[in-house]
Amino acid sequence: MRCKPNILYDKLSNSYTIKAEDYIAYYVWLKFKDCFKVLVATILSQNSTDKSALRAYLLLETKIGVNPGNLASASLSEIEEALKISGLYKTKANRLKNISKILLERYDGSIENILNKDNARDELLKFDGIGEKTADVVLLTCKGYKVFPVDTHISRVSKRLGIVPENANYNVISSTLRDIFSNYDLLHLHHLLIAHGRQTCKARKPLCNSCIIKECCDYYSNRNGKA
Repeated sequence: MRCKPNILYDKLSNSYTIKAEDYIAYYVWLKFKDCFKVLVATILSQNSTDKSALRAYLLLETKIGVNPGNLASASLSEIEEALKISGLYKTKANRLKNISKILLERYDGSIENILNKDNARDELLKFDGIGEKTADVVLLTCKGYKVFPVDTHISRVSKRLGIVPENANYNVISSTLRDIFSNYDLLHLHHLLIAHGRQTCKARKPLCNSCIIKECCDYYSNRNGKA
């Protein structure tokens, strides 16, 4: 990265307006302040756009009710029907039902009994359907833990900027961003980097010439022969 963290953060903050409805976990958190609902929303966003995941979430809330008791007692077909507009809906329905059952059986039906533990991340990762990104989204969004969720946009932007090498894996990208920007609002930065990846630093045909952080970017400099 060719500029200081504060310059990058400020430029992104001044350029993008974060709308909650574009980030399903954030939207659900602001609306309900319920960590389980955020977990469900984040699972629904896997292999799906936030917009279609949010539609599926709202249908699930209307038809069944997003809480462990309702999801555990509902039939798979009922959950699947609500999630049909989202990708991999059969897999997600099964996972949500199983996670709900485990929460009821082992954690008194409350995800808070996991999130308040020192090893909350490790506990979440034991559940089928909760990977590193999903766990980190829940921990950062709901509890402000010092973690940094990485999606495909953040991975691409981080590598192009030169923050991490091209072969960096999830943990390297996550820990590097967390450490470099430890004094900043990590959730806001998470949203800003996604916005930048969606709107400007696209996978194909990135809008480099109009990019507001091009002077920070190794990819732009290399494309334009700038040392």
